[in-house]
Amino acid sequence: MVDFLDKALRGVERVLEWLMAVLVMALVVIVASQFIDRHFVSLPMAAPDAYARVILVWLTFIGFALAVKGGLNIRVDLIDSHLPPRVRRLLEYLFDVLMLLLTLVIGFHGWRLIVIGRDQERLGTLLTEAWPSAALFASCILLVLFLALRIALRFTGRELPRHQPLEVD
Repeated sequence: MVDFLDKALRGVERVLEWLMAVLVMALVVIVASQFIDRHFVSLPMAAPDAYARVILVWLTFIGFALAVKGGLNIRVDLIDSHLPPRVRRLLEYLFDVLMLLLTLVIGFHGWRLIVIGRDQERLGTLLTEAWPSAALFASCILLVLFLALRIALRFTGRELPRHQPLEVD
């Protein structure tokens, strides 16, 4: 069961890394097209900056979920280094529980933003205002999954597998 869970988590992480790579490539193409449109040739794309903003929102939220999964989230550990290991583990557990509760609240309100924004068009695009909110909601789903697993594993004395950089063949 543990091997299956580990493989599934690695698979989810890889899919998310590839999604982020595709989003970065799309962002580069859109920004480059804006440069070309302004300085050389008029391109038929309306409001490329609006698409770039939505992609940037998706990159931010999915990237944050991956950082939390990999244990790379930012934390001030000035005091932690002076605490006994047992107290440090208790604080990590407490912070994960609080983050899980906060993520559930944000996810609930994120869903409401999707419902409200699905009928509001983003000017100059084919997108609605639900797209940026969907990034928040998708991130919350991933965060709940990763945090719940991290809490459960910490409770049993284990940890989630740490971030493994994507290997290029």
